[in-house]
Amino acid sequence: MSTNRLSVVFLTVALSLCFHPPAQAAKPSFGDLVANLKSPNARTRQDAASALGKSRRREAIPPLSELVRDPESKVRMEVVRALRELRDISAVPALVTSLGDGDAKIREEGIGTLVEIYSERERSGAVDSFLNMFSDEYDRASVPPYTAVEPSVYAALAAGLRDEDKSIREEAALALGILDGRSTLRELQGALQDPEASVRGAAATAIGKIGTSEDGKALIPLLADANGEVRQRVLQAIGVLRVREAGPALREMYEQNRKKEQGVRVLGCLSRIGDPAQGDLFRELVQDPNLETRRLAIEGLGRVADASTLPAFKKDYQRERSEELKLAYSFALTLLGDHAFLDSIVLSLPSRTLGNRCRSYILEMGRSISGELYPYLNDPEANIRASLADLLAQIGDPGAIPHLQPLINDPSTQVADRANRAVERLKRAGPSR
Repeated sequence: MSTNRLSVVFLTVALSLCFHPPAQAAKPSFGDLVANLKSPNARTRQDAASALGKSRRREAIPPLSELVRDPESKVRMEVVRALRELRDISAVPALVTSLGDGDAKIREEGIGTLVEIYSERERSGAVDSFLNMFSDEYDRASVPPYTAVEPSVYAALAAGLRDEDKSIREEAALALGILDGRSTLRELQGALQDPEASVRGAAATAIGKIGTSEDGKALIPLLADANGEVRQRVLQAIGVLRVREAGPALREMYEQNRKKEQGVRVLGCLSRIGDPAQGDLFRELVQDPNLETRRLAIEGLGRVADASTLPAFKKDYQRERSEELKLAYSFALTLLGDHAFLDSIVLSLPSRTLGNRCRSYILEMGRSISGELYPYLNDPEANIRASLADLLAQIGDPGAIPHLQPLINDPSTQVADRANRAVERLKRAGPSR
């Protein structure tokens, strides 16, 4: 064949390929992916698990669950990740099995996935960072009130408190706090003796989320822990649980650190526990030059004083120039029985600097003032209406439902959406919650 004829043949083939490219391999069907889970090739099983997770099809959960005991760790990890993508409660038995996996990374992924599914919270990043941030974000457990966690989850996480890997022990403790694992309080109290500081701190945080003031007594010895992070977590938990028995130890700790930053942290805990024996300290500190110290003293007095102090408190309120301290006085005066001062707290909810504190004040007073919040659902400011919808849902008072329902048709989409979520949450919570 001549050179010219060869050139013509090659050109013809090239043009044919341009206009008629080879057919691409067909994308595997859902059925093919399920079949690939049984492939003798580990990489095929791994890829199939990944694709099924991305499919978001609930019917993928049973075949995926069969692979949580696959001989290849990479396949097992991909299965747990796929179950995380599918985010369905029916995956829980398989995830509980993964908490007993021989690979610590898989156990860790299983813990994180269970927390995401039950708390309806999505993470981005490492499991340990997610659990720590989530734990620090809320004082109490974060499971929606209508959600029932399987007892097997609590049992598996409690077993994780004895894991050989310290990170798993820490994450199991944090998860029990987030998921309201009150049935495991005894095991968490045992974890307070763990040789690893991070585990002791996580156990203290969990007890603070799910325990009672009686349970919190076990935390008092850890106020003298050698690790600073543990002491901070214990202070937070004791404050949340209002462990009055910690008063003497906290007072001594405060006197030792009065002029230090740590002293303010200790005072914050003292202020929250409501120990009447500390009233003299609070009365002394309302004159302190440090604004934060004065604020904590005012709040502390509001929690331990009686109605006879109302006239003096009102006089101090009228003389106070700081908006932050006037807000603290409003909280204290409301606690002492003058609910007219609740107005200042509610109207400050949209404040960028004081809004979070107002929310914490309202949540602390809870159902004792929830009925007085209803009229503010008609406030002209949308941010106040929206904030109150969230707060009433968190307080959990089903009596708020008929007052929230009109807001579902609010002209503000933000208010309407949050009111709708609040109503649904309260309906699902039921009268007992």
